[in-house]
Amino acid sequence: MAAQLGLQQAKSARARDAICSATISSLAQVGYAETSIIRVAHLAGFSKGAVQHHFPTKEDLIAATVDTLLLRTVQRKNTQPTSVESALMDAWQRFINTSAYRALMEVLNASRTDKALANRIADELVDWGKNLDQQSLASYQASSGNDQEVIMLLNMTRSFMRGLLIQEHYGVDQQTTQSYVKKWIELIAPLLELRETT
Repeated sequence: MAAQLGLQQAKSARARDAICSATISSLAQVGYAETSIIRVAHLAGFSKGAVQHHFPTKEDLIAATVDTLLLRTVQRKNTQPTSVESALMDAWQRFINTSAYRALMEVLNASRTDKALANRIADELVDWGKNLDQQSLASYQASSGNDQEVIMLLNMTRSFMRGLLIQEHYGVDQQTTQSYVKKWIELIAPLLELRETT
């Protein structure tokens, strides 16, 4: 009985993961307004009823997807970067300039006016911000020795990079965007140093 329950839980977890992945694809492709349970069901290869078994409402679906997206944007240290410049460029390429991050931005933009959605994801976003700040402090130190400067510079960097994603809608090509990222990194890299890991 316990083994059967374990198999059912694993099957349910796989279905939830597939549904959240389809939601991320939909958000990145067509935006928040056009992402519906029916569209997600089609992308995931499930019936509408199967999706609603796991996520009864769009709000439930989006909230679960936000959890998935926030986990993806918290960096996992696989290799130690060799320079501040390479670490910041890696953050841009692997975490921000991605369809998953674009999907997250769709939800963040929607939550500006959708108060129920904003309330539903508020705590997760606060925790995410705190985790990113701790991650920044674990990875970098300021040349000035001021830890608050590390948090400020990394938050400024993420804000700048998010803005570049928005600019895509206004005809800015990827080559120009890449040159902006490189210039920003060139400007702030002298203010940061990598922390030595033990």
